Amino acid sequence: MGEPQPTASRDATRSSPMGWLVILLIVAAIGLAIYLRGGASPVGKKLPALELTTLTGQAQVVTLDELTGRVVLVNFFATWCGPCQVELPHLARLRERFASNPYFLLLPVSCGEEDPIALRRNTRELLSRLVLDLPTYADPEGTTRDAFRQVGRFEGFPTSFVLDRQGVVRQVWAGYALGVEDEMQATIEQLLAEQ
Repeated sequence: MGEPQPTASRDATRSSPMGWLVILLIVAAIGLAIYLRGGASPVGKKLPALELTTLTGQAQVVTLDELTGRVVLVNFFATWCGPCQVELPHLARLRERFASNPYFLLLPVSCGEEDPIALRRNTRELLSRLVLDLPTYADPEGTTRDAFRQVGRFEGFPTSFVLDRQGVVRQVWAGYALGVEDEMQATIEQLLAEQ
């Protein structure tokens, strides 16, 4: 018996331009999926801007300059988002845990409504339903979301970013998974310990 001979159809596929086209399309699809998934990581990059207005709590505008020297957890949520509704009570507990530390700030940003009146109303209704006393913010011009997109990615709701004392993104959490609040707490504690 001799060696098996390749079949004509197998040889045709190997040298066929159509076979190479299929491979090229698969590689392009994988690359596109990676790009759409978030592209480059923003970790290690300085946030170029942040401008939020208060939705609930004391009236004020928060800018990036005011955050220098503080560890900041920025959380983007939508009132209609199920995982966001599960995550918010955990964020409220994180806020309580670090309440005595003046170098930590939690900025929950309510998104998803074009109308500012509807955004305020829906945010208050959500906080009331969840029985949360949690100051929340809005990004009416999209300045803060655009800044996170500039440094790497913004993947939807919920997405949380932690900034160090110099405004550098140190960690990102896209989506909610049970236990993510423990990772957030550990990261915040580590950054607060840094001088």
